[in-house]
Amino acid sequence: MVRKADPNPKDRILDAAEKRFAEAGFDGTSLREIVREAGVNLATVYYYFESKEGLMAAVMERRLGPLRQEHLDLLRQGQEAAGGRPVPLEKIFEAVLLPPLRLAGANTTQSKAVTRLLGRIVIEPNPQFQELLRAQHEKVRNAFLEALRRALPDLSLADLQWRIEFFWGALAFILCNPRKIEKMTRGVCNPSDTQAVMAQMVRFFTAGFRAPATL
Repeated sequence: MVRKADPNPKDRILDAAEKRFAEAGFDGTSLREIVREAGVNLATVYYYFESKEGLMAAVMERRLGPLRQEHLDLLRQGQEAAGGRPVPLEKIFEAVLLPPLRLAGANTTQSKAVTRLLGRIVIEPNPQFQELLRAQHEKVRNAFLEALRRALPDLSLADLQWRIEFFWGALAFILCNPRKIEKMTRGVCNPSDTQAVMAQMVRFFTAGFRAPATL
């Protein structure tokens, strides 16, 4: 059903696509479902986005683009504060953790939309979907890796890459399964407490990344 309060067809398409992609994934969503939800025709979708892949890219950019920029800004601030020295590990992790955790803890319509989308991204096997995610995430990942390589010069690239994967996996689980975490811990762990989650993750991963090299 078309929402009269939102006459912009491009935004309606993005809203409908985000909802459908989050619920059913890339393969499980058809453009016909999206146009029906948005109250437009297929030609309008092709006019704005050219293809289903282009629409998915736009959905991801709308939600993940601001997070990406905040990550990069915080990393840059850490580098400026370090004055040419390696950025402390704690500051590197804070730069990566703060934007998504703060958003998730806000409990707003936007935060719920982003976490739903992230949840689908984590489990979505479609290679096109994953390639779109890689492209969206590449700048942050490369900046994160470079900062870690400077801070931990004795670790091999393989060691760093493995530990980064563990880090992203833990963050994704917290963002995508907050209710499960709270339920499994009987309320001891509250994923919506941004500062508590930050403190636990920074301390845990700082120790983990400083562990001796294995390769």
